[in-house]
Amino acid sequence: MATPALGPSSREVIVKIGLAADKITVDENYFEVSKSLNQEVKWVCAQDHKHGEDGPCFTVDFETNGSPFYESQFSSDAPVSGLAKRSVLAGPKVYKYTVRVKGKDDLDPGGGVKP
Repeated sequence: MATPALGPSSREVIVKIGLAADKITVDENYFEVSKSLNQEVKWVCAQDHKHGEDGPCFTVDFETNGSPFYESQFSSDAPVSGLAKRSVLAGPKVYKYTVRVKGKDDLDPGGGVKP
């Protein structure tokens, strides 16, 4: 399991999303946020282009088995997850999500919550 890169503050777990050779790329196949450290995910665009020209650069949807966060959809316009829900227990559950970039649906990376 890869260890996600921490952002400018140790509260942010950065996950980069891009498009290379017409394929969606996500630099972390699995992220973990810590409830005790009040961590949150920040999805960022790894593409070199202007944002806002044709809507969001990317969207992230937790559809399959729920979201560990209070919201279930994020985008380049609203990229920060916020804290994990109080009701979510740390543990082995994997929260799968779909990434969409420029009309393409791909990947079903996952994430989890740790103490």
